[in-house]
Amino acid sequence: MEKRHWWVSLILGIIILALGAAVLLFPQASYLTMTFTFGAVIILSGVMYLGMAMSKGVRGRGWLIASGIIEIILGIILTAMPAVSAISLPLCLGFWLLFKGSSLIGIGYEMSKIKGSGWGWTLFSAILLIICGIIILVQPLLYGMEAVIWWVGISFIIGGCTLMNYGFKVKGDEN
Repeated sequence: MEKRHWWVSLILGIIILALGAAVLLFPQASYLTMTFTFGAVIILSGVMYLGMAMSKGVRGRGWLIASGIIEIILGIILTAMPAVSAISLPLCLGFWLLFKGSSLIGIGYEMSKIKGSGWGWTLFSAILLIICGIIILVQPLLYGMEAVIWWVGISFIIGGCTLMNYGFKVKGDEN
C-alpha cells in the first residue's frame, strides 16, 4: 500500500470494527439484514482494494486485485440473493474470514519491510481470523446461529483493528 492511501485501510478497519461491535450489541437483528449488511461491507472492501491496486507504485498489487475481485463477487452474491444467502451466510462468512486472514498474511509480509511496523501482530491477527473462519464453518453444525453471531462479531473486531493498525503503520512509514 502506498503511504498516501493509508486512510483507506483505516476507514475500512473502522467500518469492519463498528460492524463487529454492532453484531455483538444487537444479536437479535434480522438474519436477512445481516446478510445484506455484510454483503455491502464486503463489496466496499473489494472496491477499496481494487482502487488501491490501480494506484501508481503500489506494492502487493496482485494481493489487492485478487482480494478485491473475490470480495466483490462474494458481496454481490450476498446482497443479490438474500434468501439463498441467509441459508449459506455462515459458510460465506467463514470462507471470507479464511481469505481475509490469508490476505493479512500478505499484508504482514509487506509490513515486515517497514521498520518498527509491528508486522508480527498483523500475522497474529491473520492467524486469529483464520481460526475464527474455521470455527464459523464448523460451529453452525454444532451450536447454531447464536454462536455464529458471536464469532462473526469477534472476527470483525479483530479484522477491523488489524486494518486500522496497518493504516497507521503505513502513514508513519518514512520511506
